[in-house]
Amino acid sequence: MEDTKYSTLHNYPKITNQNKLFCAVQGSQKVFNGHAVFNSNEQFKVIQVRKGHIRKKDLTYVLMYRHKEIMLRVDLIGATHQGTPTPHVHIFDESHDNGLTVIPLNQIPEYNTTDNVIESLGEFLKYNNFQVELLEISEPTV
Repeated sequence: MEDTKYSTLHNYPKITNQNKLFCAVQGSQKVFNGHAVFNSNEQFKVIQVRKGHIRKKDLTYVLMYRHKEIMLRVDLIGATHQGTPTPHVHIFDESHDNGLTVIPLNQIPEYNTTDNVIESLGEFLKYNNFQVELLEISEPTV
């Protein structure tokens, strides 16, 4: 994604389509849909992934634009990439080689790192400019 497009989309104030969010069950993933506050046609989805092939307790978040373009992926618990252990982030813009450049999450000063499943969803949403003040984030119901 072009840098200017990425910045514009990332900086949009966003809201989720629902005010009550239930986290994914361990071993699965959950999708949360949302949109830009001032333009509901600018649609985003957040994917919470709580599964892995080798490490069953992996925790990853993905921000997508219009259900097809990955913008950002945060790996909180998971594999080391290019010598960079988790937690780390992949930013899918030109400056970061469309996600190939791996950045340790502690180098992103405005991101509060936690591996708590509820808190980490809130932090991912905040970092990506979703309004979280009125959100209720809960453990999954089985």
